[in-house]
Amino acid sequence: MGGQRDPMRVQPLIQAGLIDVADWEADAEFGVFPQGARAKDAVFAPDGHPETVLIPRRRYMFKRSKRSYPDQFWGEIIAYRVGCLMGLQVPPAFAAVNSQTGLCAALIEWFYTDSVELFMHGGDFITAIRRDFDRVKGQKHNLQDIEVLMRALAIQGALEKEWRTWWAKALLFDAMIGNTDRHQDNWGLVFQRAGMDEPIQISKCRLSPLFDNGTSLGHERFADRVNGWSDARLQQYVEQGTHHLKWSLVEGVPPLNGHLTLLRHVLATWPGIDIAELKNCLDFETDELPNCIADLAQLPASVALTPDRITFVLRLLTLRHRMLKELLDEPFAPPC
Repeated sequence: MGGQRDPMRVQPLIQAGLIDVADWEADAEFGVFPQGARAKDAVFAPDGHPETVLIPRRRYMFKRSKRSYPDQFWGEIIAYRVGCLMGLQVPPAFAAVNSQTGLCAALIEWFYTDSVELFMHGGDFITAIRRDFDRVKGQKHNLQDIEVLMRALAIQGALEKEWRTWWAKALLFDAMIGNTDRHQDNWGLVFQRAGMDEPIQISKCRLSPLFDNGTSLGHERFADRVNGWSDARLQQYVEQGTHHLKWSLVEGVPPLNGHLTLLRHVLATWPGIDIAELKNCLDFETDELPNCIADLAQLPASVALTPDRITFVLRLLTLRHRMLKELLDEPFAPPC
C-alpha cells in the first residue's frame, strides 16, 4: 500500500491467490446464525493451507453476492482494505471460490472465539428495549435507543466508556464506504466467558468489529453505466446516501439518517467524542487508494473486479474522503 505507515493504520492481510473452499469442512451448526439477506455458509480453514493469511481451524464466512449484483462480494473485501487504511477493526475479507459450484464470494474471518467468547447481535438488546421493534425490517433502529443500552452497560462497568467514539467511527466508516445496511444485526457485543458450559461474564464486554460491509461502494449501480457520470451527478449520489439507523423516533423530528447528516448531528450532540481520533482515520492521501486494491484485480475470479468497477469505487471513495474531511473541520455546536 506504499509509503511509510502511520502507526494507527492496520496492515491488511494480502492473499497470494484466489482461495478455493470446495474441500473445506462446513460448519454444521451455522444454522443458528440466520441473519442477513445474502446467501452464506460457514466453513473451517484446513490445517496446512498454503495461503498464509488464513488461520488453521478458524471459522470463516463464505458470503455470496445478491443474485442481482454478482460482483457485490468485492465490496466486502475493498471495505476491509479501506478499514485498515483508516485504522479501524474490520474482519479480514478475501476473494474466494467454491470450485465445485463455481460460486465466487467474500471469505470473511470470524471475529470471536466460541470457547471463550459469546457474540450477541444488537437486535437482541434493542428488542428488549423496544418491544414493538420489527426485527425483520428494523425500521425503528435508532441511536437514542442504542444510547440507552450503551449507558446502562457503561454504568455497570461492563463496557468501556469510549462507546460514543466507537459509534462515531462506525458512522464515519459507513459514510466513507457508503454503507446503507448497519442494521440492528450488523453490530453487536462480544462477552467473555470462562468456558463453553459457563455463563457469560456480564462484567466484561466489547463492541464488535465493523462486520458485514457489502451493501456499500455503489454495488447496486452497474459500473459500465455510471462511469460517465459528471462530478455533480456523483456528488448528488453521495449526498443521497443514508444509514439504516436514524437518530431518533420522536414524532415530527426529521429522521436524520443521511450519511453526513447523522454523523454531523452525533458529533454536535454527544459529548466526549475525540474529533482528533476521527481525523486520524482520514489521515491518508486518496492517491493511496488505487494501490490499496490493485492486487485484487489480478485475482483469477470468474466474477472479476473489473476496471469499470474499480474506477467507480475510487471516484466514490475520493469524493467521500474529501467531504468527510471538510465535515470534521466544521465547528460542532450543540443543536438548539
